Amino acid sequence: MSPEELLSIWTELAEAPPTAAGLQRIRLEIDAAADIFACIFWPSRRPGLLIEGEGAHRPAGDRIPACRGVRMVHEILPGTEPRTLLRVMLAEEDVSDIFAVMSADLVAATATQPSAASALRRCIDRLCMWQGLFEKIPAEGLSEEKQRGLLGELLVLETLFLPRMSEIEAVDAWTGPDPAHQDFIRGGLAVEVKTSLAKRHARIQIANEKQLDDRPHEVLLLAFLRLDESATHGDSLPAAVARVRQRLGSAPGATQALDDRLAMSGYLDVHAPRYVRNRWQCSERRYFRVEGDFPRLTEANLPAGVGDIRYSIIADDLGEHEILEDEVSAIVGETDG
Repeated sequence: MSPEELLSIWTELAEAPPTAAGLQRIRLEIDAAADIFACIFWPSRRPGLLIEGEGAHRPAGDRIPACRGVRMVHEILPGTEPRTLLRVMLAEEDVSDIFAVMSADLVAATATQPSAASALRRCIDRLCMWQGLFEKIPAEGLSEEKQRGLLGELLVLETLFLPRMSEIEAVDAWTGPDPAHQDFIRGGLAVEVKTSLAKRHARIQIANEKQLDDRPHEVLLLAFLRLDESATHGDSLPAAVARVRQRLGSAPGATQALDDRLAMSGYLDVHAPRYVRNRWQCSERRYFRVEGDFPRLTEANLPAGVGDIRYSIIADDLGEHEILEDEVSAIVGETDG
């Protein structure tokens, strides 16, 4: 069930007159232990989902996650055979595109569960994930700077990790969307990815004092990608996403893991048409080993009481720490997760 299919169903349901039941609904034709309906809720005429199943099932702590622009209601119908209902409905029109993507994800996650109880639990777990995403993802999509940063991480995933390990291992190594301090972590190796549009004296922006701290890792590498705007030969972010998805093919779990990480990065396919006009070509890729006297600020060399810092380093001044891509490839190939 795609977001576009759900939007079409909601449009059709909205054209019907209101009913005494307070909603128009249609059962989604999927083989699932729980009953899953696409709905239009009256009188607000808002689209949403109704997921229900046998038994009284309560979320941990009786807490239903709350997402910006989305209303969620958990209800248990009493009786000799109680039923649990979970209503998820759009509350603010400006997040309707994201809501459609979330709803399609909820349907996919719920439909694979073997019982109504596990389906409802899985749905609530996915809602918890989306709770954070709704706060992170602007309704208009990612800024150009965020697009470039994500493109850089995908290029490193594609060229450095995917050729040297299994698909799921490579995707699992991508920690950039998680609250990790480096973008890739695999065994004792960590790789931080930075991009820049500057032709000369490019400044590499470092977000905090832990980003270039090699102490938790056996090897810490800084990958620097110089991107040039190119309307003809460059990569758009959706093109890079499509290429990596194709590379993963049908590898078990890898495509879903990639899509989860893309969502955590703020990337949704529904925004892809807004991104295709922005294209960049990677004109230079350099790797630096972060150790010893590499220019950086870390917790170890900050004065007492100083923290939460941001600073920059000059890429052209890091020559003595540069290592060749063949050596980088060997390091990645030797990592043991």
